Amino acid sequence: MKDLLQKLIDTRPDGVYMEVRYHQREQTDIIVRNGKLEKTVYDDHTGVGVRVLVDGAFGFASTSSLTKESLTKTAEEAISAAKNLSRKIKIKNHLAPIKPIVDHFKNLGSDPLQNHSINEKISLIMNTDKMIHQSDERIKGSMVHFREPFNHRIILNSDGSNAEIIDTRPDVFVQAIASENGKNMAFTAVAGITGGWEIYTKTPPDKLAQKAVDMSISLLSAPLAKGGRQAIVMKPDVVGFICHEAIGHTVESDFVEAGSVVKDKLNQKVASELVTMLDSGKQKEAAGWLPVDDAGVECKDVKIIENGIMRSFLHSRSTAYELNVEPGGNERAFEFNLEPLIRMRNTYLEPGDYTDEELLEGIDFGYLLGVPQSGQADSTAEFMFTVNEAYEIRKGEIGKLVKNITLTGDAFEVLSTIDAIGKNWQLNSGSDFCYKWQPIKVDGGGGAVRTKAIVSGE
Repeated sequence: MKDLLQKLIDTRPDGVYMEVRYHQREQTDIIVRNGKLEKTVYDDHTGVGVRVLVDGAFGFASTSSLTKESLTKTAEEAISAAKNLSRKIKIKNHLAPIKPIVDHFKNLGSDPLQNHSINEKISLIMNTDKMIHQSDERIKGSMVHFREPFNHRIILNSDGSNAEIIDTRPDVFVQAIASENGKNMAFTAVAGITGGWEIYTKTPPDKLAQKAVDMSISLLSAPLAKGGRQAIVMKPDVVGFICHEAIGHTVESDFVEAGSVVKDKLNQKVASELVTMLDSGKQKEAAGWLPVDDAGVECKDVKIIENGIMRSFLHSRSTAYELNVEPGGNERAFEFNLEPLIRMRNTYLEPGDYTDEELLEGIDFGYLLGVPQSGQADSTAEFMFTVNEAYEIRKGEIGKLVKNITLTGDAFEVLSTIDAIGKNWQLNSGSDFCYKWQPIKVDGGGGAVRTKAIVSGE
């Protein structure tokens, strides 16, 4: 396959920049619900995408047929699309220079998923579901979902990059639904990594099941949170949510060009001086691990905020050219038939110096936020997140569980009021997908932070 792809590059017309990307994406989904095997699905989505730049315009085409004739036709279609577009656009695209990367990368973990049979996986998931039901008579519903994607990419471009990447990014969702006196509460415990079967040693299914059971039952009698601007301590899960959803999207250069809140904020103070935020693909177990992006650019750390100062956006090669900066490897596509977009990888805050106990000190009343559930944010950095696990803080001590807590505000205001960051650093959002027009695996986290935000309970 690599020889066929290289042939497309070598025989391209003069004046044409070309990227060729082979991507095989296999996925196995196993779902057990209420003691019954609901679904076992295997899907294989394989093909080649070709992106070109001709006279300042991009063209893209793809095919699932891997013959020489089909690949040649696909390249011709991409070139034709670019030529047609080039006659209509006024602003021409250019590419920032890169150092070509020629390498092979594999991340299947210490115990590859392929070493374990489908029967073993089904048995593990069925037993986990059984544990949920046998744990307490108040548990009336359950669901265990195991998802196992396998990716094989070959990425070449006419600037000399030639990279191959093989990885698996499994995740597991364990849900318990508790019911008592007409009330129902659900809680889902999740885990996800880039790697293999070690996902189950890092986060054992029995512990996920017990967490889901305990939380769903406890939430039945938990009170609502008190509304208002409150002192909060956000654990790494919630920090990652803020970093990705409320800050990260505002600094993706396509959104910046469209007028996001940070458009004129480079080299300005946007957060507490304690805050340094990065986007990186280097963390090998994290779900956003990425050594080379889908444009053939080596992935590097991008320091978005440094000591409270906005330092960089996330770029494609074309937006990097416009600002005369080096691209960091942020162009990603979910599958072969989709064009790469500017996307995050692992987005996080660097750790601070505080212990978990020190973060609580001095808080007369507030909330400890542990597990985000869902949320939304926009290009102004305004956000609204629901948190599924939250506790009162009273006089520096963790108090009772509260339910249905919602966190709202301006993300940069929240970052600006941070007065302490924890030393226990984690990337802990490995089950998350980012849905910016295409789903894609990301991760996030950092040290826990102490700050203020608007809280409500519903």
